[in-house]
Amino acid sequence: MYFWGVKYSKLFLKIWMLGVMVFTPSFLYAQHDKDSVLLNRVFGYKRNYAHHVEGFDNNVYLKYMFVTDRRNPTLWLIPHMYTLADGPRAYVGESYCRISFHDLNDYTLKRQVSVGNIAHYRKALPTILELLTPNLYNVCLFKQHVLSPFNRSNKRYYRYRTTIIGNGTAVLAFKPKLSNTQLVSGQAYVNYETGQINMVELEGEYDMIDFKISVQQGESGLKALMPKHSELDAKFNFIGNRIRARFEAFYDCPVTLPDSLESVRDIALMDSLRPIPLEEEEAMIYQEYYKPEEPDTVPQDTIRHHKLNFWKDIIWDVVGDNLFNSLRADNGTASVRFSPILNPQYLSYSARRGLSYKMKIRSRYNFSPHRYLTFDPWIGYNFKSRQFYLTAPLRMNYNPKREGYAEIEVGNGNRITNSSVLETIPVDTTDYSDDQLDLFTDNHLMVRNNIEAFDWLTIMTSVTYHRRKAINAERMRKLGLPDVYRSFSPVLTLKITPWHKGPLFTIDYERGIEGVWKSNIKYERWELDGVWKIPMRSMSLLNVRVGGGLYTNKSTSYFVDFSNFRNNNVPGGWDDDWTGQFQLLDASWYNASSYYVRTNLSYETPLLMSTWLPLVGRYIETERVYLGALLLNRTRPYYEVGYGLTNRYFSAGIFASFLNTRIQEFGGKISIELFRKW
Repeated sequence: MYFWGVKYSKLFLKIWMLGVMVFTPSFLYAQHDKDSVLLNRVFGYKRNYAHHVEGFDNNVYLKYMFVTDRRNPTLWLIPHMYTLADGPRAYVGESYCRISFHDLNDYTLKRQVSVGNIAHYRKALPTILELLTPNLYNVCLFKQHVLSPFNRSNKRYYRYRTTIIGNGTAVLAFKPKLSNTQLVSGQAYVNYETGQINMVELEGEYDMIDFKISVQQGESGLKALMPKHSELDAKFNFIGNRIRARFEAFYDCPVTLPDSLESVRDIALMDSLRPIPLEEEEAMIYQEYYKPEEPDTVPQDTIRHHKLNFWKDIIWDVVGDNLFNSLRADNGTASVRFSPILNPQYLSYSARRGLSYKMKIRSRYNFSPHRYLTFDPWIGYNFKSRQFYLTAPLRMNYNPKREGYAEIEVGNGNRITNSSVLETIPVDTTDYSDDQLDLFTDNHLMVRNNIEAFDWLTIMTSVTYHRRKAINAERMRKLGLPDVYRSFSPVLTLKITPWHKGPLFTIDYERGIEGVWKSNIKYERWELDGVWKIPMRSMSLLNVRVGGGLYTNKSTSYFVDFSNFRNNNVPGGWDDDWTGQFQLLDASWYNASSYYVRTNLSYETPLLMSTWLPLVGRYIETERVYLGALLLNRTRPYYEVGYGLTNRYFSAGIFASFLNTRIQEFGGKISIELFRKW
């Protein structure tokens, strides 16, 4: 019996395996075909059935609620969050807005009516607003972040499964192949015949915010690309602080308010605009905040007055707000914005340049919609060189459509070297190498005019005046050498773009003229620079920069000061100077050669190598690979290679430099990215 049992068992196993081989592939292929058909229709829906959203206005009702479960003093340091660091544990607010779409990722929001119990109607967790309007069919769901599962270029990052539920509707479920904050999971209810997304549920993480969002899209045409109703639940956890937020937005509201209404605080008006009633908890918060102090004499819609508290209302609101948040003021005609006094986004460190910090101010005065004045100075300090840096441009924009502006700029640049000074020092004198005789401060005044003559050609004409004073002026005078050099030079700059989204070529010509405002330097400078940012799949980007420059007509002592090849002692964040710069090049090299030829390449992508690392890989948002080459006078070819990454907390890079094929130096750079998008 045992023998026959084994025999028949083997026969049954063979029949079962044959069945699996015959029937299972047909099921898998059928499922795969069903997924592919629906995906192709979703990927092509925007191209086939809808047009770009441009010049489209909409009325939006927004309701939000914040609940603070746990908080500590570190909450004060977070931009736009210090309002929640003190006071009630629950905040409720509403806004009725006019939203104007230039594109789904480019829109302006005008708050016309706002009510709520947040002091002075300040912003809190402002990045959440981006989550309410996802651009489903674009490469990115939210501006330049989070790869959309409904775009063909991102298909390789997701797994999909289709389920037909009847009435021409299918459920498209998706989840990422790799755990990363640039990817989301969820499901979408899709019209199986057209690929139109009717509703979608997304779950993910964006800039330290865990979110779940449900979006109901419009019916057809342009509205099919835009949300009709959005609900968002979010959680923010940071250093022991735990805050929950709930947002709800209704688009395409029927009431259109006059354009003259802006930031009106009227609870009665909001009652008439609200498309849905308040929930019980929200109504209770309103009743407590808006209740009148004297019911017989004060109207019901009057906001309760608070007794002025010096430390809370003056010190806390004024000093605390401006210390950690941007200071803004806007009356329609004039506006000004100061970056926070404590601004970690502009704090960076590298072994070569040391620690640096920068602060910006932006201001604007409108004479008319097409003519306005801007004043955008920035101030920086480099702790290694112990030097303040200032650039203050005052610009009159007279033709924004053609980039027409006239500008006056004053500032001081990096300390610059004049190598010809040391050549004139008598041979029999004492060694002055430690006295920095070749170093000069550099203050400048520039007047320029810019105009786009054609779509492919921009012409900039300017006049530049430099006053360079020796660091060790007393020793220079003892040696009988000038301690101040002045230069006056007209400059012509041509910017050429051969085709739309193509490379940008810049041609610079500068000529120093003696005798104007005591100028004693004569020279000519030529530079050619080409920059091309080439977009690739899934937010990948190839940056290419090629250029060169030389000085001619060197009949007098002169300073090597190129426009496109210079040291930056006060860099910014990830996008400010990480492409097209040499991170390990000694500062003296920038002013040591009468010519240069350079090439810089970088490749940037969201999911490359480090994202596959366990635990930490899911937080790495973007990676870059660098390659740079440089040729100077009397030096061997200089090369630089590097790798960098960025996440929600910081950007970091490691670099190596070579002279010919011999390694010269290793180094690194780090800058703070924390709350940069806030």
